[in-house]
Amino acid sequence: MTEPLLEPPAEERVRRRPDPRLPAYLLAGFGTLVLAVAIGNSGLAALGAPFVVLATWGLVRREPGRPRARIRIDATQVVEGDEITGEVTLDWDGVAEVDAVLTAWRGVVPIDPHPVPGWSPAARRGPVRLPLRLSAESWGHHELGHLWVRMRAPSGLIEQEVKVAVAPTVKVLPSPLKLDRLLTPREPRAVAGRHLSRSRGPGTDFADLRPYQPGDRLRDISWATSARLGEPWVTVHHPERTGTVVVLLDTFFGDDHETAEALARAARAAWALASAHLSAQDRVGLLARGRTAAWVPPRGGRRARWMIVEQLLAVGGAAEDPWRRRRGRRVVVPADALVVGVTALRSRAFAHELLHHRRNGHATAALVIDTSDLLPPDEDATSAVARRLWHARREVERVRLEKGGVATVLVPPGGAMAGAVTALRRRVGAGIGRAVGAMR
Repeated sequence: MTEPLLEPPAEERVRRRPDPRLPAYLLAGFGTLVLAVAIGNSGLAALGAPFVVLATWGLVRREPGRPRARIRIDATQVVEGDEITGEVTLDWDGVAEVDAVLTAWRGVVPIDPHPVPGWSPAARRGPVRLPLRLSAESWGHHELGHLWVRMRAPSGLIEQEVKVAVAPTVKVLPSPLKLDRLLTPREPRAVAGRHLSRSRGPGTDFADLRPYQPGDRLRDISWATSARLGEPWVTVHHPERTGTVVVLLDTFFGDDHETAEALARAARAAWALASAHLSAQDRVGLLARGRTAAWVPPRGGRRARWMIVEQLLAVGGAAEDPWRRRRGRRVVVPADALVVGVTALRSRAFAHELLHHRRNGHATAALVIDTSDLLPPDEDATSAVARRLWHARREVERVRLEKGGVATVLVPPGGAMAGAVTALRRRVGAGIGRAVGAMR
């Protein structure tokens, strides 16, 4: 069944404005009449009379009825670079000259019409169907804009504008990056399944409560139970069945295109890591820090995949819309999790966050996304010095992380993730081996 066309909301005010010809007609008509009276030339008055008649006729023409519209797109979920096709259906009462334009679109680029999605149909009676083609430019949740319609009666000199419909929202997924090898979690398990293990041991899945025994970890004490019973009790967990990886995404970005593109590259790398580890049955969580925040606790399976990609799309939408802010809350990362930061190192706050997790005992690593190609070209000596200072600042932050025990690897602008992850895998594995040897 065909969906009905939408009428403008009752509270949507119709904007009326004069046609550009109206001031010209009035000036020519009345100006000529005044001049004819001043010089006493009746022939000049006859010359200006038609302009007055045209202006009067254009003002008394009846306005057409309010338009109705529907915007349809063929797919609401696409990947970066895909083409979005759709159709705009317009209808109105009576005879009218109609112009339509789609405004306030984000994250997409018009293909047809180009460069602005606007139409001026030749038909004077509705309905009309107008094709629409867009290209998905950046990832995120994006509203495809608002449809504005401008109408006037034939030979009329008063135009009316009204917002008729809101375009659908489209989900643009980050373009996939394939990884040859994975980062090894601190304590990988070879066996994974849906059911909890019958055995008990270190983990995050609740199993039982029991009285405190010498040798129990202080972090396992259940303070609420201990206060209620008057003696220390500890929480017992089921052992983990898979490795746990927390991807820490840097969202300290600005409002310009370069910083939004830097975030997009980091998000693609984060999605590549998360999806690859989920395919290996690891438990994966996402923690975004910066101007926009998100937290998906570590879990596995298809549900975790969709939750992570939904949060990434929300972060991408915030990158496109500078007015959107999302507040994060304090989170507790599992003790056995491997924390992998994905960052362009444009903020000292994110480096501090990585060091915080390292000081808390987590195996921590960082994929540093190289965004030097996004810098403006060197036009003079000052630009060259600024570029060197930018590289020096990033190197200082990277050395700071290395001294704090956070292994770092630089991802080149081309997005060669496989080699970077392989190098980071070796460094993280070596660090974990040294830590285990020191504990023994």
